[in-house]
Amino acid sequence: MTIQRSHLVPLALAVAVLTAGCGEATTGAGTAASASPQAPADQVALSDQDRIWMKRIHQGYLAETRAGGLAERKGGTAAVKELGAKLVSAHTELDAELTQAAARLGVELPSALSGAQEKAGKALEGASREEFDRAFVTAIRKQHATALKETRTELKKGSSPEVKAMATSALAVLRHHLLLTKTALNKD
Repeated sequence: MTIQRSHLVPLALAVAVLTAGCGEATTGAGTAASASPQAPADQVALSDQDRIWMKRIHQGYLAETRAGGLAERKGGTAAVKELGAKLVSAHTELDAELTQAAARLGVELPSALSGAQEKAGKALEGASREEFDRAFVTAIRKQHATALKETRTELKKGSSPEVKAMATSALAVLRHHLLLTKTALNKD
């Protein structure tokens, strides 16, 4: 079968479109090379607000799991140790979901705590056993209040449905943890 020159350009474009749709692109030499898959619709809708919330809440989750682990080891009461375990479990689960979404959406998450979070963690580590429980609960209340405020902002001003869904899940967990702090010092 003979193809006329006038049909080569449209044919080449059709092949390029078809192979791009399959996640492959052709190089200048005409060989197939893998390309990144097309961006999901949410990635296009990701706003600066979405990115900021994801980064801050990730650092919050890191701080909460660190503080919770410390409470499990250093807590003076069963209630504080139990609260610490719940923080570790819940924030580890939420952070795993967030980390996967960030990778999918192209958001680079920080690998370290903020300076204020680092300082608060060191203060908890240095607290005596007698003062640890009160210092821990006070720190957790403050961190959760900040996270709740940032999460409400994400729900009002964020644009990505996927990120806002994670914020909705986080909001429920953060509220629950804040309620638990109100009874943690009154048990035992």
